[in-house]
Amino acid sequence: MRHTQQGLSMVELLVALAIGSFLIIGAVTVQSNTRKTFTINEQQARLQETARYVIAVIEPELQLAGVYGFTNRPEDIHYAGVTQSAQDLRQWSTQVAGFPSVLEQCGRHFAVDVISTVQATNNGFGLACAAQGGGHNGISDTLTIRHAGTVNVTPTAAKYQIMTTRLAQFENKLFINNTRPSTSAVGDIEVRDMVVESFYVALNADNRPGLPALRVKQITTDGATPIIDDQEVIRGVEDIQVEFGVDPGEDINGDGIGDIVNGTTTRYVAPNNLTAAQTGQVTSVRLWVRVRAEDPEQGFTDGRTYAYAGNTFGPFNDGYRRVLMSRTIFLRNTRSWAF
Repeated sequence: MRHTQQGLSMVELLVALAIGSFLIIGAVTVQSNTRKTFTINEQQARLQETARYVIAVIEPELQLAGVYGFTNRPEDIHYAGVTQSAQDLRQWSTQVAGFPSVLEQCGRHFAVDVISTVQATNNGFGLACAAQGGGHNGISDTLTIRHAGTVNVTPTAAKYQIMTTRLAQFENKLFINNTRPSTSAVGDIEVRDMVVESFYVALNADNRPGLPALRVKQITTDGATPIIDDQEVIRGVEDIQVEFGVDPGEDINGDGIGDIVNGTTTRYVAPNNLTAAQTGQVTSVRLWVRVRAEDPEQGFTDGRTYAYAGNTFGPFNDGYRRVLMSRTIFLRNTRSWAF
């Protein structure tokens, strides 16, 4: 007996091909969408990580602002060999002679204005030394922080340092020398490295023109002498903004200026506010960090408006994703004192 074999008819074959094609198209679509979602999530996570890193770098520096070894009273500090008090070393005071040129490169009394433990230039650069990385971006704040290091070190002419003591209130001295300044105090004397640093946003990252970056100017050493170094902190930072929480002080003598402060934040002001800059005490800092992706994303447009720190940015209407992150940081060394 003969058996005949029959295959698929043309209609069955076409139906099978159609079903298979739909399944393949569906699988490719799902895979493409999954990959796109993964890429977006990864990019957002990377932007958030960058913003968190910036805050993690700046926050501990702010928390140390105003710590000068054994004292947090900047009024007790002066530069060794200079007779003027700390009140005469403000950046708006008359120029005082006797400082090494490195301390004046970024402006008059830039490094010795220890009363200004935290200050900022509102939507500008504000330093006399040139911004690197193609220059300041023109819209972000520049944040300057001053404090002493946390460990006792050896005196050296290669660094900018402070001699600090518990026993003689007015013998806390800034200096650059291999020998500790003379002091009437006996014991409980230490030397700390001084930290003066200014964070700003530059137009170009290192080796990546057009990509903004956070940079820092800081007093450091080349091994033989103090220098002001300028280096990139991290790329992709498009803007930093700050507001200062201030205690304006209680006006005792009726001249309209606070005479006594107690370290309590009563309001937040822009960093160029005179209460924050000259008459009151900065007790906390609100910090905003806006981060931009390194490359534009095809099919995406950033139409968002970013409103923070009294400013409005955008919509940028470009293909770059952005993340905005903020943190309020309370300064640990605010205190009650009279002017």
